[in-house]
Amino acid sequence: MSSGFQTAPVKKDGTKHLCFVLCFIAFLLGTTFLSGCANLSAVRTYADETKKLSAAFEPMLAGSTSSCVEKFKLKKMLTSRNFDAAAAEQTARLLCGPIDENNKIMSDTNSLLEQYADTLAALANDTLPSYRKELGGIQNSLSKVKRSGTQESLIDEKKLASIVSLTDFLSRVVTQRMQKAAIRDLLNHEEAIINITDALKDYATLNYRSWLKDEKREIIVLRKSLKDTAKTEPLASNYLDTLLLTEEKQIEARDKLVDTFVNAVDKLQKSHSELLKNFNTIDAKDLVTQLIDYKNEVSKLRKQMSEAF
Repeated sequence: MSSGFQTAPVKKDGTKHLCFVLCFIAFLLGTTFLSGCANLSAVRTYADETKKLSAAFEPMLAGSTSSCVEKFKLKKMLTSRNFDAAAAEQTARLLCGPIDENNKIMSDTNSLLEQYADTLAALANDTLPSYRKELGGIQNSLSKVKRSGTQESLIDEKKLASIVSLTDFLSRVVTQRMQKAAIRDLLNHEEAIINITDALKDYATLNYRSWLKDEKREIIVLRKSLKDTAKTEPLASNYLDTLLLTEEKQIEARDKLVDTFVNAVDKLQKSHSELLKNFNTIDAKDLVTQLIDYKNEVSKLRKQMSEAF
């Protein structure tokens, strides 16, 4: 005896359609879950301030070459009877060539920090990040940079390995579809960010600052020597002394800038640590406080940068 109800046959096309709909809904729910709990606002703030800090480092690179050239020219001015400014500058640029080479490498290192911040910002804004292929060869170049006045590498092999790992990850993250997972993976490269920013900090304090001191020392010597010529050529001596005094004050401003840059880097590193710790906590008090401190220090850095250069 058969039942009064008959089960309608399931069409294959209908099954496929149902599966597609269910998968699509699951994808939407998964995406909402992944991004909804993440503190994306804090990620954006951290990324934006890091890009500003990175931009503030670049003028120091150009300034280091300038300090080297000016130091040599001032020394020539003091020791040469027949001083030729054009010839002295040409010779100085040749002698300062190694500094230019190091600057290019440190600029690439700084670009890696900028790339990291750009990628974080893009993921937090749910846009497709981009990758600069020229950063791929950073391992070989970074190993060549030495600490000022020594043959010691600025970045040792162990630290370099973490930086290379970050570079490799940045080249792959553009293919990731999981917003939250990609951001957390980036934040987990904390060691690399510490090593990169420590390298920038060391270059500013050890290399750049030493060139500033050398330039200032030559200016002080030259200003003292002008006192001997003030009686016979007061107008020329006073004019040159005024120019040198202005340059000396600018060097002092740039020296103070190094301290602010170091403080900003310390705030960056603490902000990264807090962001990683509180990534899934909206409006975590310690994170909010740290990001405000970081933002204020970067603002101070940019203000001093505009005054020093």
